[in-house]
This record gives sequence, structure tokens and C-alpha cells, in this order.
Amino acid sequence: MSKTKKKYKVRIYITDNVRGNMVNSFLRLGVLRLQNSFDGKNGILAIYDVICPAQAILELNTLGIKYFPLDNYSDFVITCPNCGERIDDDMILTIYDENLLSGYNINCQHQNCGTQMAQVVFTPADL
Repeated sequence: MSKTKKKYKVRIYITDNVRGNMVNSFLRLGVLRLQNSFDGKNGILAIYDVICPAQAILELNTLGIKYFPLDNYSDFVITCPNCGERIDDDMILTIYDENLLSGYNINCQHQNCGTQMAQVVFTPADL
């Protein structure tokens, strides 16, 4: 019996046309499965919510494409880029407003750092 590969839901931030073309290529190839897309604001061209395997996340890392996990949080280390503290669940932005569409995904309350784009490190146990 073959083991089912874990799938991840992540939010991808498109910051320029080159990265946008890379992500669109992954979508066309079926590496990423699009769930939602939004027009970004303030330097974010678009935001894609996708489902993908771990290998696709590793490729996003290699290409320098920013993303944020929307599930399987235990496979990620999410920290504030200012204070370096780990982010609590209640600090993750979930409302689609100006902050979220501008690429911010956390509101760090550890040292009153405020609304930020989190640092995300992918650390899956089963790779």
C-alpha cells in the first residue's frame, strides 16, 4: 500500500512579473492547485491560495517566492521578522482587508511589532 503524500494549503504572494510567471507555470503544470486568487495592494501584485505537495513548497523556497501556510502549521516555524519570536495562532491575520492584501499575515504582539509579513521556515518531519 502506498503512502498518501501530505498536501499543504499555502498563500503565495506575487511581488513581480517574473515570480508571477513562475507560479503561473506551476499552476499550468498542475504542481499547484488554485483555490482562490486576489488582487494585491501596496507592492503585492496578486495573492494565490493554493494546494500543493511538500516538494512544491521547497521549490518556492528555492525561487525566493514568499508564502504563508494556511494549514499543517506544525510543519512550519513562523516567526516575527522584527523580534524573532514564534507567532501564536491568534496573531495570524484572517480577515481579507488592506493589511492582508498588502502582504501582511501576522500581527505580532510579543514586543508590539505590529502587522508584518512573517518569516516562514518549512520543516516537514516526513521528507
